[in-house]
Amino acid sequence: MRAPGFHTVTLGCKLNQFDTAAIAGELTRRGYVEADDPAAADVVVVNTCTVTGKADADARGAVRQIRRRNRDCVLLVTGCYAEWNAQALRALSGVDRVFGNTDKLRVAEILDELGLAPRRGEGAAGSTDLRDRGCDADSAVLPEAVHFGERSRAFLKIQEGCDLRCSYCVIPRVRGASRSVAPDRVHAALDSLLAAGFREIVLTGVNTGDYGRDLNPPTSLEALLRTLLARCGPNRVRLNSLEPRTVTDGIVDLMAGEPRLARHLQIPLQSGSDAILRAMRRNYRASTYRARLARLSEVVPRVGLGADVIVGFPGETDAHFRDTVSLIEDSPLAYLHVFAWSPRPQTAAAQRPGRVHGAVVRERSTRLRELGERLGLAFRRRLLGTTLDAVVLDPGSQSTPGRALTGNFVEVDISGGSATRGSLVDVEITGVHPDRTTARVLGVPPWATGYARPTAPL
Repeated sequence: MRAPGFHTVTLGCKLNQFDTAAIAGELTRRGYVEADDPAAADVVVVNTCTVTGKADADARGAVRQIRRRNRDCVLLVTGCYAEWNAQALRALSGVDRVFGNTDKLRVAEILDELGLAPRRGEGAAGSTDLRDRGCDADSAVLPEAVHFGERSRAFLKIQEGCDLRCSYCVIPRVRGASRSVAPDRVHAALDSLLAAGFREIVLTGVNTGDYGRDLNPPTSLEALLRTLLARCGPNRVRLNSLEPRTVTDGIVDLMAGEPRLARHLQIPLQSGSDAILRAMRRNYRASTYRARLARLSEVVPRVGLGADVIVGFPGETDAHFRDTVSLIEDSPLAYLHVFAWSPRPQTAAAQRPGRVHGAVVRERSTRLRELGERLGLAFRRRLLGTTLDAVVLDPGSQSTPGRALTGNFVEVDISGGSATRGSLVDVEITGVHPDRTTARVLGVPPWATGYARPTAPL
């Protein structure tokens, strides 16, 4: 009898990608087999985002598209939009079950309830064991298994939820209060992912820089990083996004001195205007942001820095927007993620006067995206002729170049040498063009030798 197939669709952040891997891990553990084509799957799970109104619309569009392509599958919808407005998703034709973030790890039970219950398949192929070995009841938990398919990199959740109360954001309501994964659980999960062959582990959370403050005894992200680097062997750890005030001097110094910590960081800006930052209830000012970027750029060689920016927040004038443009133009940022503000129900920002006209928002968004492209090109041009470490995303073939991601977050087309998917290599940047960067594989990074590597989970 054919094993049932499943397909997943992930919208939104890297934490959602980890959550999807946990869902996939549970399904493979239960005997399901991943299907590349949603039209061929018996079960499709859509993991949604609700950070903006566009994210909500994208979620609804994804659900409709899946149902059009596969009229017979069991269609499950979860994630932040499902947590925030389950009714809107249940109203869509063909959705079999909607469930929120807290029920994501119940996906197999939900399928049992719907009458689709294959045999339990402990240790199914492709599933990496992250079995919970006990943790504080108040800390965030990890799933029993994760499944990243053919990915070269793995994500590892170290924190969940957020205690900030930004006036535009509903994420604290759909993800809950800030909760950290106990250090021993993070250590065990790291060992399991390394033993499964992943050479780069991306640490993720809602507010990752808040890590450890809620634990007993309290700890910090810097302390966790030091313990992870002490046990990760010839492999790379990457931070994703940190709030400006959580980018400590200790983390900056660690990034400068430890080659196994990727020299890349995304630091949300949202606005370069202090007046708008106050209205957003952000806990920093433009001078704080500038100082953090300056410190990183000064101390960490060739660091890749990115920012999130919100355009069209209520009350944003031309002068406020010029403040944002000026800060970014004078910064070492290499890329921007630009979002148009949209009113989220039950948030303070949704009640503010001074809505910015849609045409103005679109013009400002376009201007920032073009600025981001210019900054990115200038950053990549400064890398020409340099040697960088990279993880291979796709080894390519004799007729097509491969792809790799450098430690400072530049995707490059690679040629020369021999490289396998997921391996760590040194590359020399040989060409920079508006739409791509080319590089030549040189060999193994010197830092990726001479370490003992874990061979099995704890």
